[in-house]
This record gives sequence, structure tokens and C-alpha cells, in this order.
Amino acid sequence: MNFTITKVQLFVMLFFRTTGIIFIAYSEALLNAGGRDAWIMFFIAAAFVFLQLCVYEKCYKYFELGKITRWIYIFSWVILLILSLVYIQYTLNIWVLGNTPNYVTLLLMLLVSYYISVSRPSTAVNMPVFIIPFVFVFVFFLLFAVPELRVSQLFPIGKSSGHEWIMGMLYGLASFTGLEGYLVLRKYVLTEDKMRFKDILIYQTIITVFSGFLMLVVKMYFAPASLPYITEPTLYILKSIEVTFVKRLDIFFLYMWLGWSIISLSLIVFNIRIVYFQKERKHKKIPMVVLHLLIFFSSIAFLNIRSVEFLRAHFQYIYIPFTVILPAFIIWKNKRRETKCAK
Repeated sequence: MNFTITKVQLFVMLFFRTTGIIFIAYSEALLNAGGRDAWIMFFIAAAFVFLQLCVYEKCYKYFELGKITRWIYIFSWVILLILSLVYIQYTLNIWVLGNTPNYVTLLLMLLVSYYISVSRPSTAVNMPVFIIPFVFVFVFFLLFAVPELRVSQLFPIGKSSGHEWIMGMLYGLASFTGLEGYLVLRKYVLTEDKMRFKDILIYQTIITVFSGFLMLVVKMYFAPASLPYITEPTLYILKSIEVTFVKRLDIFFLYMWLGWSIISLSLIVFNIRIVYFQKERKHKKIPMVVLHLLIFFSSIAFLNIRSVEFLRAHFQYIYIPFTVILPAFIIWKNKRRETKCAK
């Protein structure tokens, strides 16, 4: 695929790829897993991710996928797409679309994704721009909950067990899942658009402040004992906020989250498209048709509470294998090969 992007477009895509789908629910999972010190674990994880991005920037030229690693990533992304759609549809069924057939909603979401996947790369690159204003609107209305927040719930600290620290760190890292997209997209950034340490720091600060703000609001709003019984705490907070122009603020933002999630899904498909078409292919649209049909029927098959519970219980294990270990192996292998060739 031949296209170029700016570093700003790279970071915008990475932001919505990372925050999409999970941002209404990850706080509850992180806080339950990490206990009292969970909010500290999140910021430590954010610092680790910043260092990881710096390493990625140094080594991205060596991130060249072979035949096996290409299909490992494609397979993992397809599984992630299926589980994400199952979670999205399950959440919609609970909150607003209980009487709408599942296949109708899934079909509409996948039609949007398919259109983006067969359009010019610029479509996928520019789609996240339309969601940016809603980020500020979302944060603005969440600020209405500030009078109900209790800072005392952040303390005392140092009460989490060793097991809670391990699980909390895993969930904290999983809050930044999708970071491998940086390695996939980095080579398409314009050569004259120099990437600097400051650029990475600004990006990581923005996404950490946004995600950290959501997590801290949830932490200070709900009593610790009530969190295990609340699956989408951010929506519950919005539901409690009363405004004059809309009866239920949570429903308004649920549809905003749906649009946000579709963009995130489309960016995962865009990664698949880039990796799959690294090798010249005769047919351009047929693979995307097959992909979306596979995702559609698989999502229908796995759309049940057990799949959602499986996702909630195992989501934290995605990050390290596919965002740390596998990229490190690929970079090490290609760098070693280049060193041998140079000799």
C-alpha cells in the first residue's frame, strides 16, 4: 500500500485505536483487579508505555513482518475484532437495543467498517478527526460529576497485595492496548516530518491524562464495595447527571461511544489491510469481504454472556504477548540478520 501520513495523524489514529471500545469499562476492571493502589499502578503502566514508545521509535525500521508473524498478528486482530463486536453488541443490548435483532446492528457496524476498508487509505486515516470534538464534549459533561467525587477514596495507599499489583499492572498496561499499531504505521510517516522525543511525550501525556481522568472519576465516585457490581461505571455516572436538553445523558454518550468504537474497529481492520497487502495481491476487495463475513458470523456465534465474561477475565493478557514480546522478537531477529549481512 502506498500512502503517507503525518506524525499528528499517526498519534490521532493511535489514540482512538487505544481508547476506543474499552474506555467506558476498563476503569472498573482495573480498580477491581488492583485494589486500593490501582490508580498508582495505572500511572506506572503509563510511564512504562512511554518508554516503550521511545524504544519503538528507535527500532521501528527493524519491524518487518515475515510470513508467520504476519499471520500471527492478523489472526490476533481478527479474534480481537470478534470479541470487541461481541462486547459492543452486548452492551447495546443492555442499555438501548434490547429488542433489535443482533444481526441488524452487527451488519450496520460492519458495513461501515467494510466501506472504510475498501476506500482509499486516507479515509481510514482521516475518520478519527470527526470524533475529536466529542472527546471534549464527553470530558466537559463528566466534569458535572465533580461535586460528587470524594478525594478521600484515593487513600490510604500501600494496601494492595502482591497479586493485586501484578493484576493491576497487567490491566494498567492493557489500557494502552493496540500500541503495535505504532510499529505498523510508523514507516508511513513523511520522512520530512521528524519524530522527536517531545512529540511522543506530548502524545503519552494526553492519552494518560484522558484515561487517568476517567479512572480517577470512577475511583472517587463509587464506593470500593460497589464497583464489582458495576460493569460500565462511566455510563452510570453520566446517567446520574441531569441536564435540560436531553432526558438521559448516558444514552447520548452511548451512541457517541458506538461511533468511537466503530472508528477503533476500522483502524484495527486498517492494520490488517496494511499487513496483508504488504505482499502484492491480485484482488483488493475480496479479502475484505471474506474478513467482514468471517467477523459477522463469528460475532453472531459467540454473542453470549460467557464470551463477554471471558473477555473481561482475559483482556489483560493481550498486551504483553502482542505488544511487548512479539515486537521485541521481530526487531531482535531482523536487527541480528542485518548485523550478520553487514559482516
